[in-house]
Amino acid sequence: MPKFLLKWKVNPQMMPTNPEECMKLLQSMNEEAKSLLDSGLILDWGEYCDGSGGYTTCEGDDITELHASLIKWWPYVEFDAKPVLTIDQVIRSTGAVAEMKSK
Repeated sequence: MPKFLLKWKVNPQMMPTNPEECMKLLQSMNEEAKSLLDSGLILDWGEYCDGSGGYTTCEGDDITELHASLIKWWPYVEFDAKPVLTIDQVIRSTGAVAEMKSK
């Protein structure tokens, strides 16, 4: 099943200016991320120590479903999602190319 690396960043222009409201929103987003981790919908989640963003990893065949899950966080969080290969996939791929070139 394809795996994705998602780098995310907080959109500071969309965050509430009231500190209490901002903390309430951030806490609700953290609780949602924890829920997604606990349910297995995401595999890993981390935040940069400066609070500007972070990363998550997930698996799935349906990129429409991935899009739908990411758009829920908009406009407060922006994402950069990339499919990634495991080391075994990279070894197979480079091995196949090397074999083709040696013929």
